[in-house]
Amino acid sequence: MVTSILRPTVYYPIRRISTRLLGSRWSSLPAVVAVFVVSGLMHELIFYYMTRVAPTWEVARFFIIHGVAVLAEVVVKKVVPDKMRLHPVVSGALALGFVAVTAVWLFLPQLVRNGVDEKNIGEYSKLMDLIKGLLPF
Repeated sequence: MVTSILRPTVYYPIRRISTRLLGSRWSSLPAVVAVFVVSGLMHELIFYYMTRVAPTWEVARFFIIHGVAVLAEVVVKKVVPDKMRLHPVVSGALALGFVAVTAVWLFLPQLVRNGVDEKNIGEYSKLMDLIKGLLPF
């Protein structure tokens, strides 16, 4: 769903503009970063509505850092020959580690600090109580 929203509204227009400026080989770079910036801003808005606390911009930084990382990956794949790249198992493990570290650093603290995790656990507990009350046994 997110891809079907951000691709036509952010990625394609930015890529079209940057193709004129950078050429077709590098035109995806500003478009990729723009998508991650917009996604970060959208997540900040979602977190604001969930917590009703002023943004700390940690979530936006999480997405911007990931956009820069994807940008670096695209550049490396265009510049470095195939035989000099890391094995997919190694690069996949590094990517998962990167996501985990940045999530613990920037993404999760926003939820824990504002009690969203406890609220969700409480809501699931109430849902389970409701379901148990509906069951005949």
